[in-house]
Amino acid sequence: MKKMSPHLRNVVMLLLVIVLMTRTEGGLRIPKRKHVRITNSLESKVDLTVHCKSGDDDLGEQKVPPTENFEFSFKTNFGGTTLFFCSFEWSNEFHWFEVYSSFRDCKYCYWDIFQDGPCMYGTCYRWKKSLGGI
Repeated sequence: MKKMSPHLRNVVMLLLVIVLMTRTEGGLRIPKRKHVRITNSLESKVDLTVHCKSGDDDLGEQKVPPTENFEFSFKTNFGGTTLFFCSFEWSNEFHWFEVYSSFRDCKYCYWDIFQDGPCMYGTCYRWKKSLGGI
């Protein structure tokens, strides 16, 4: 039996990888850089305390003055399941929300935070039920 040439073996392996990628649900998810911007749009014009986390990262508390913003960037994970959530605190209010979900969001997630809930590109959401501090 003849041995396969190294070049032909590499071509066959590459084709096999391509076939497997197209056969898996959604294909291979290569990590991509994402950007999140959170703008304090509270009507009461008070400072907003933001605390964002993922399963891997804790960005700590950030104090965001009225009309100012807090931004961060990250790379998604290989599994395509990256999730960032933040708590939002001002006056006597405490809320939390998922500011990035790989199943919902885009490359640039620009959020405006209002008393009634967060909005991104004109789509507004209700606050999640509060479970205490993050």
